[in-house]
Amino acid sequence: MQTKFTEEQLRDPDNFANEKVFKKCVHCGMCNATCPTHQLLGDELDGPRGRIYLIKDMLENNRKPTEKVVKHIDRCLSCYSCMTTCPAGVNYMHIIDHGKKYIEKNYQRSFFDKLIRYFLSITLPNTKVFRLSSLLVKLSKPFKFLMPSKIKDMIELMPTKFPKKNLPIKEVYKSSIKKKNC
Repeated sequence: MQTKFTEEQLRDPDNFANEKVFKKCVHCGMCNATCPTHQLLGDELDGPRGRIYLIKDMLENNRKPTEKVVKHIDRCLSCYSCMTTCPAGVNYMHIIDHGKKYIEKNYQRSFFDKLIRYFLSITLPNTKVFRLSSLLVKLSKPFKFLMPSKIKDMIELMPTKFPKKNLPIKEVYKSSIKKKNC
């Protein structure tokens, strides 16, 4: 991929490192085959290749992030499965992290978006809070028509059933020994 960073822009260590990563990308699209958001949504901009183009354009042209660009960048789960299939060895992690950092610095999110992001930062890493919010979602489903479209979409994606807890490996081992001895 060709880049058009100015010498001034390349003084920024992140831009300097990103330029090398951008140049490795050969636009093959293999990354899209393993990207969950691209598979789910089918939009080129919701895959790594599309996001690379969006971030590159934003950085090279010193553009303020638009709502459209932010939407596609925010949809990246940062699972980095794309990196495992990239034949060119593109370090997508560096690009997406720099893109997200650039957005946080240059984009003014609405109060509602900030509130949702804060809620998710508390809920997702905590199993008990996640299960509690799942229960609340189950109870709120009949009133979904009263909620904003973003919340409706989140309610639809929230699981309400979870697998039973697995026994610790030690317990599984003990139970298998008891069965053999019987």
